[in-house]
Order: sequence, then C-alpha cells, then structure tokens
Amino acid sequence: MKKITSTTLKIAIPLIISAVVLYFTYRDYDFSRFRTDMHSIRWGWLIAALSFSALGPLFRGLRWNLLLEPIGYDVPRKDTVLTVFTGYAANIIIPRVGEICRCGMLEQNAGVPFSKGLGTLVAERVVDAVLLGLIVVAGILVSWNEFQLLLTPTDADLAAPATESIPLLQSPRFWFWTAGTILLVVICWRICVRFRLWDKVKSFIRGFWEGFLSLRQIKRLPLFLAYSTGIWICYYLELYLAFYCLPSTAAVGPVGGLACFAASSVAVLVPTPNGAGPWNLAIVKMLGIYGARTNEAQIMSFVLHFCQTMIYLLCGLIAWIALKLIHRDGRSAASRP
Repeated sequence: MKKITSTTLKIAIPLIISAVVLYFTYRDYDFSRFRTDMHSIRWGWLIAALSFSALGPLFRGLRWNLLLEPIGYDVPRKDTVLTVFTGYAANIIIPRVGEICRCGMLEQNAGVPFSKGLGTLVAERVVDAVLLGLIVVAGILVSWNEFQLLLTPTDADLAAPATESIPLLQSPRFWFWTAGTILLVVICWRICVRFRLWDKVKSFIRGFWEGFLSLRQIKRLPLFLAYSTGIWICYYLELYLAFYCLPSTAAVGPVGGLACFAASSVAVLVPTPNGAGPWNLAIVKMLGIYGARTNEAQIMSFVLHFCQTMIYLLCGLIAWIALKLIHRDGRSAASRP
C-alpha cells in the first residue's frame, strides 16, 4: 500500500505542478484559434527541429559508453544508446526516475553494478551542469536587458507589503530542519548497525565512487567533449529551428534563441513531465520580450513540446522492445578487460 501511495504521489505531484503552470501560461490563449494557428505552422521547419530530438539521446548514449570504459566494462554501444532512450521515456512518466531506470537496465542487461552505473551518471551530470552554467552565463551576457525584463517584478509584487526578515540563526524553521536532519542521520545509522547493513552501504559507496571517478580516467577525452558539446547543440537547434515555424518567432534571431534556450534549460530543472509547464512559460515569456506575438509563442511552444514528448515516448518504447529482443537469451557480452 505504501509503495502504491509513493508511486501515485511521484506521478501526481509533478502533474499538478505542470497543470498549474500550463494554466497560467495559456489562460489568455483563444483556443477557438487553435485550428487556424495550426494551419499557419511551417511544418518543414518543425520536422527539421524535431530531427535533433533523437540525436541528443544518441550522443548521450555514446558518451555514457566512454564513461563505462575506465571502470572496466566494455558495454556494446547499442546497449547504452537504447537504455538512454528508455530513460528519457521513463522521465516523462515519472520525472527524475529515468536515471534509476537506466542504471537498473544496464545492470540487468550488461552486468554493470547499479552503484557504479549511478556513479557514472552523476559524473555526466557534473559535466552537463558545467555546460548548462556556461550556456546560462552566455545567454545572460548577450541578452542582459532582456533577462532584466524577465526578472522585473510586476506591479502587484511592488505593491505587496514588505515582510520583516529574520536572521538565519534566530529562525525557528532553520533549527527545526537542522534538528530533523540530524535525527534522520542518527536513525539511518542505527538502522544500518541494527540490521548489519553497513557492509552493503560501504560496498555501494565504493562502487558509486569508482563510477564517479571514471570522469578522471576517460581514455578518449576529445571524443567525450565532442559528444557533450553535441548534446547541447542538438538541444539548442531543436528549439531554435522551431522558431521558424511562425513569422514573428522567426524574427527572434540566434542571439534571442540562445537567451530563450538558457531560460528554458533552467526551467526544465523543475521536476515536471519533460519540463511541461515551466519550459513552456519560459519560452513564451522570453519570446514575448523579443517581440514575438503572444499567441504565436504559445502555439509554437505547445506544438514543439507535445511533438518532442511523443517522439521521446515512441523512441523509448521502441528502445525498450529492442533491448528485450536483444537480451532475450541473457546478458550481453559486457566484459571487464
């Protein structure tokens, strides 16, 4: 029963967040115009943009293969690529569960211990975080005035009464969370000692750390950097080429596209299905700042996100079936040299 409740909450909470943000993003859209707006879309540009939806996961799978090599696992590239596509689809169903799914499937199909696989994923997330930081900084530097408009408080915010700030060490909430964290650590420690789980915990930590340190031992660093750069270029082109679907969004230009990409990349950190809601809001707001018509920004972001989500789900399903067929007789020939 607890497992069912936990799974339900993991699905329901992101959906609620997504629905609320989507409501505020599209509350002023005239849905009677939907059919007309759909006819005005230049579908050739949309197809060109969506072609990069499959390239990003492909590069990510190939890059993951390079991270597994230093810890001694020779996993077939088809396994890592197909597993990544499956993880993308899992993330849409339950946000942030895709990484766990990837590690579990790789352990089942290729014999890579879960802890080590998770360590390599954390390593690649560190690389992605650095690249995302550079993209955000670049987007802000080239579009400082536009980002100021994005962050400018509304009249309602300015009219709101100021609240008196409380020093951190005098805040009851601070001490409540501190005491709760200490208590949780003590309880976890006692559980490990009581049920003799410490050896398993240490084994997991050692495997995780070995996987994470694979980042320092990459044998083909230029190729790894090329894949990492390619992932984010695909993400950018997937968004920017879609701007050409409609007249006013096509006028934004590559610099505006970089600013929109930076803002939307931060927005997808909110755990909703494929970023639905926060991603749409960021795109609509930024395109509006760059002079795009609101209804065109709304329809472009909606159609692009919907089609991208469908592609990830379809590719994930195909990848999952392919993995089942490939490994129907057991694990692949992943080996430790």
